[in-house]
Amino acid sequence: MRTGQSSHDRLLCAMRRQEPDHVPLWNLWRNRDIPFRYTNQVERAEAVLALGLDDTLLLQPPRNKTEHYDANRVPGVPVRVQREYRAGEAYPLVVKEYDTPAGLLRQVVRRTEDWPYGEDVRLFSDYNISRSLEFPVKGPEDLPRLRFLLSEPTSPELADFRESAKQLRREASRLGVVLEGGWTALGDAALWLVGTEALLYQQMDNPEFLEELLELIAGWEMRRMELLLEAGVEVIVHSAWYETTDFWTPATYRRLLKPRLARMVRLAHEAGALFNYICTTSWQALADDLIELGIDSLIGVDPVQGKANLRQTKQKLGPHLCLWGGINGAITLGRGTPEEVRQATAEAIRTLAPGGGFVLYAVDQLVSETPWTNVQAMIDCWREMGKEGGH
Repeated sequence: MRTGQSSHDRLLCAMRRQEPDHVPLWNLWRNRDIPFRYTNQVERAEAVLALGLDDTLLLQPPRNKTEHYDANRVPGVPVRVQREYRAGEAYPLVVKEYDTPAGLLRQVVRRTEDWPYGEDVRLFSDYNISRSLEFPVKGPEDLPRLRFLLSEPTSPELADFRESAKQLRREASRLGVVLEGGWTALGDAALWLVGTEALLYQQMDNPEFLEELLELIAGWEMRRMELLLEAGVEVIVHSAWYETTDFWTPATYRRLLKPRLARMVRLAHEAGALFNYICTTSWQALADDLIELGIDSLIGVDPVQGKANLRQTKQKLGPHLCLWGGINGAITLGRGTPEEVRQATAEAIRTLAPGGGFVLYAVDQLVSETPWTNVQAMIDCWREMGKEGGH
């Protein structure tokens, strides 16, 4: 395997649809003890780079969303959380109320044995989706209340963010890795706020409500993007697991999501940054839309759970954007044999690497249950064949 570029240059080369010195191998690690222990992302990147793989550092905006957004600290919005017990419910309930100046927003979730937040509920979290009895946004009357939660960061929050940005820029330069910003979310955030069932019904019954909700989210996200871009991130990463045809019809995707995504992509590009889109299933019917949006990478080309035909995907999307994936993490690496992993890795590299614009990635994450023998089999095969990604 030829090695001449830093991880930083190799990944950017691939994202720009060029041929790097060899195929990059990047993973989303959800595992803090195998094969190395780390307590923060800088330690993780050091360990990953020591293996000869590629990694990135992620700068998160103030009040980072996904699973860590803390609406308990929004100025002027008192919060009440209490536990309730109801007849017929197998689990106790956690009830959270945000007392905004425009009225109450209320969440109710079942506190299952694997509930990770103790006596609290996050505004944005995958854990809420299957456990919620009430989602915080139920109709148009809740949007003025939601605005108070999607507020501007305070001066202390901005100061903390800028200090974190300075430290991460320094570490990214030292390590020779890409500094990413994110993750932004649009359709994902809408689903977290209203729930899957309501999202599906409202597309048919009240698309104007969803449009107003998405416009509110998009405006907030773009202000957060501006902070990330001002801080010098090179890539914006957008969470789109719930922006697929499993949750949106193609017509509502094009009416409600696509115009707002286009604004976000344009904002990144005008600042000289790339825009990467994480979507691992049911994106095939939207392939032309992804091309038209001008995204730089599709992160999540999965031939197993995502049912992506690798050859067709390379032919359709390869000329227009970088493809991340090629191998499945949960089934192939999680349950397969080392030989099956080697075969899948070889097939991914043979099919997706020629011509550049490819990052080998086990979709969508490696967890502590993933057998390290299978991860090692992927790495060994990649080392043997990675030269096919750079001639």
